[in-house]
Amino acid sequence: MIHLPFLPSAPFTGAHPRRARGALRLAPRLAVALAVVGLGGCGIFGLTTERRVIGIMGRLPEIPETATAGVPFEMTIWTQGDHCNYIGGETDVAVTGPIAEVTPFDYVTGSSGCILLPAYFEHKATVVFQEPGTAAIVLVTAKGIRPQGGIHRTDDWHKEVKRKLYTVEVSPAG
Repeated sequence: MIHLPFLPSAPFTGAHPRRARGALRLAPRLAVALAVVGLGGCGIFGLTTERRVIGIMGRLPEIPETATAGVPFEMTIWTQGDHCNYIGGETDVAVTGPIAEVTPFDYVTGSSGCILLPAYFEHKATVVFQEPGTAAIVLVTAKGIRPQGGIHRTDDWHKEVKRKLYTVEVSPAG
């Protein structure tokens, strides 16, 4: 006979001692059902929907201080989220003259039922400045500040954006 600490060791009143208890027969089914519901919240079964949002800055970006005109250079940006509600996305780069606007995107899955462990998502961006001189990189990220009061919704963290300016000295090619 199987003994589970949350069930009494004696058979239920009126049950024959040699018959399996009804609760024990349902225990494996109950465990499987709880596992499906719990893991389903993490998106294992593909039941979640994804929404593209501007990423929340996670760590300081790696942006070179110097570059060469006409030569691409790479920068790295980290956004933050958690393993249940976020998936790292792509990075948009728009260069107009000496100004590059870089925006990292993530996807909010809307999952629930997971332990919210922090996660950082790496974003790579390639930028090319054509003219020598001082160039500017404008990094656009979500503020990631929870609005005061009300119920927490993941989308609220991405409503306000911040722009941070970084400068790069671009030397002539050759």
